[in-house]
Amino acid sequence: YSVISPEGCATILWRDPKKTLEASTAMKLSSKDLLGLQIIDEVIPEPTGGAHRDRDLILDNVRNSIKKNLETFENMNKDEILMQRKDKFLSIGRSKGFTSYSVFSDNLSMKVSLLNKIKNKLDNNKKYVLLLIGIFVLALATYLL
Repeated sequence: YSVISPEGCATILWRDPKKTLEASTAMKLSSKDLLGLQIIDEVIPEPTGGAHRDRDLILDNVRNSIKKNLETFENMNKDEILMQRKDKFLSIGRSKGFTSYSVFSDNLSMKVSLLNKIKNKLDNNKKYVLLLIGIFVLALATYLL
């Protein structure tokens, strides 16, 4: 569920394709991460050593998972199912999403200084700033005359 490989990510972020483990962690590619982010509905257990070790067991696990997940739609009509799935996928990343925790957040976040915050406020409110300066100049001129 990614647009780039861990090797590509590591090359871009650290200029070192050998840092694939760090990149994989940052990209949240594990089944546990994807389940926590609600991108997947369930993790299907595999036999020890991988799915190819026990074909019948993995087929049963997949069959049971599909059956269990389809049963959640038994009492819904076609439109309700479509809406539920649409809402599920559109909600990905909207609550805690991908910002819940990142080892690399300090390196990637933009910190805005106090002076930049003040400058941005002044830039956004130029009319009021000019009005206040004009009033101040008029008051000063009146006081001096």
